[in-house]
Amino acid sequence: MKTLYYILILFCIGTFVKAQDKVVFKNGKKLNCKIVSINPSTVTYKDSTSAGNMITVSKNEILMAEFSSGNVYIFGTTTNTSVASPSTSGNKPLDRKAQIREKEKEFKDNIIGIQIPDVLFGRLTLTYERLFFDKQIGITLPVSMSYDRRVMFLGFSSDTSANASASTVRRNVNFITGLDLNYYFESKSHTKFFIGPRFRYGTDVTMENITAYSVQMQNGILIASRNGKMASTLALGFGFVRIVASPFGGGINPKQSYPWGSFTFRLGFRA
Repeated sequence: MKTLYYILILFCIGTFVKAQDKVVFKNGKKLNCKIVSINPSTVTYKDSTSAGNMITVSKNEILMAEFSSGNVYIFGTTTNTSVASPSTSGNKPLDRKAQIREKEKEFKDNIIGIQIPDVLFGRLTLTYERLFFDKQIGITLPVSMSYDRRVMFLGFSSDTSANASASTVRRNVNFITGLDLNYYFESKSHTKFFIGPRFRYGTDVTMENITAYSVQMQNGILIASRNGKMASTLALGFGFVRIVASPFGGGINPKQSYPWGSFTFRLGFRA
């Protein structure tokens, strides 16, 4: 009878140990415990070796948390070869989108960029984008200095008189600004698609000093580096443009809207 009693005790102890949660630290330490909660920046658990005291640690110190149910959460990477690489447990796949979302919380919310192709079309464009709501909404403020693109080529006259020929290079500069509102879709990688309205207003020197505003719907893709330091975009926009003022006077109807499109490549850096 005593033998059966001891067997039951050992069985219960073995079941309890097997049902424990596990926390793996980035320094290689593995700890059997009871995970109480996982918050945006911390993990709280009860250490089974210290009379069940509640302990809260930063996620920056933890590589992985594994529940006895088989669910696994990955919080970071490590170069310590003594720690096993992340894998599935209980034949359940890891939540990769949750991993990426957790990693992105460490990225900065400001993106400063330059639109390189604009230089060929007579614009020097700098942009500032601020990300909100867990980086799902972006508000971009662009500023473009507009100039005659022909200043980059030789062989054009520098005459600025009203009677100058069409080959005359305009030496003045003007400015164009606006606003973008981007909605970033969830993605299974650091590459995200986005959509949103785009507004521009200003005077374009290359286009004969015409002052106009344009409204477009922009579709694009954000390509971010895995270390979070770069975030470049490619986008196409389609909409209309309306002339506000033109040197040609009545030659262009300011009440008429014209089809308009845009191509944007921004080389961006998080700051």
